[in-house]
Amino acid sequence: MHRSSCAALAALLAAAPFATAAGDHEGGHAGGEGEMTTLTGELIDTACFVASDGGAKGEGHAECASTCLATGIPAGILPEGGDTGDLLFLLTNPVPLAEYAAQTIKVEGVAHEGMQSFDVKHLYVQQEDGGFKEVTLDDNHHNMTGGDTKEEDHGHGAHSH
Repeated sequence: MHRSSCAALAALLAAAPFATAAGDHEGGHAGGEGEMTTLTGELIDTACFVASDGGAKGEGHAECASTCLATGIPAGILPEGGDTGDLLFLLTNPVPLAEYAAQTIKVEGVAHEGMQSFDVKHLYVQQEDGGFKEVTLDDNHHNMTGGDTKEEDHGHGAHSH
């Protein structure tokens, strides 16, 4: 897939699920509804996955997915046993996840299924021995559902965390 098309599609897809939630509360976040949950599945790049109708996944797409995630294309999880419609966008910075593209991950956080998104609190990548190792996330300023946050503007205007 042409990189500029990939980036444009990803930007459009990343924004679309959130457009309807803009009025939920000041700042446009959907709030903290939902309970903590854990999902296991494949880490994918959402641009190629969506553009290919779900075909861009697995080991054969790992190198491309890694490149896409490294450039900021939104990450997603395709839950184990799920089909293409079960894709959830991961609400976290995709760059630190690039090296784990197409691998099995486990995420802990809050699912916003109506928005096809998952607010990630912890992300783990499966190791060769079957265990999981936590990945350090890089999204401290934008914690949607609580936890340690800083009351700083960060260019987001009038909303508070």
